[in-house]
Amino acid sequence: MSIRTAAPARTGDHRPAVPSRPVVATTIPTEFQSASPGVRCASFLLDLAAMMSPALPLSVAGAVLGVAEVVYLVVPVAFVAVWLWMQIWQGLSGNTFGKAMLGLRLVRADNPAPPGVPATLLRSMILIGTLGLAAVPMVLRPDDPTGLHDRVSGLIVLDVTVGANPLGAQQQTTLRRSPERGLNRVQSPIPVAAPRQG
Repeated sequence: MSIRTAAPARTGDHRPAVPSRPVVATTIPTEFQSASPGVRCASFLLDLAAMMSPALPLSVAGAVLGVAEVVYLVVPVAFVAVWLWMQIWQGLSGNTFGKAMLGLRLVRADNPAPPGVPATLLRSMILIGTLGLAAVPMVLRPDDPTGLHDRVSGLIVLDVTVGANPLGAQQQTTLRRSPERGLNRVQSPIPVAAPRQG
């Protein structure tokens, strides 16, 4: 991040010099950046937590009411319903709960566009069918962070906090540290006059 300040006052200008506020010049990335395996794993765990979130209240309700069918029937149906909702969301926008929190996007590998629901369902079914082993190639080869489920479905996961976002504006998330790890300059919300010199 480079910081620019306003130009100095011109000669002959009799206004008092007011310290200028720094203007932050941001650079917009133009290249796509693949997501690292660690961030993808964290995103998956957040998605898994979102899918399991209905289980606790439904299980407590079943135990309090003494109805075991709630645990055996309703909890799995709720899990699958949340999973299906996340697949539709991912297919239409490239996001899931975990991807949105960590600044990742799922896009087509050949054309950076939203993946579509059939491709996301195929990708998820491959991951489920292999019991997660389809993700092993991305861990073993850090230079190519795509899993078998990504290659077969023709999709790729991008990190839009450090690279370009083909589906919208660049995102800076609160759950990840910014790439520029210096102190942030914060301006006072109350206007303060410059100290008088003289």
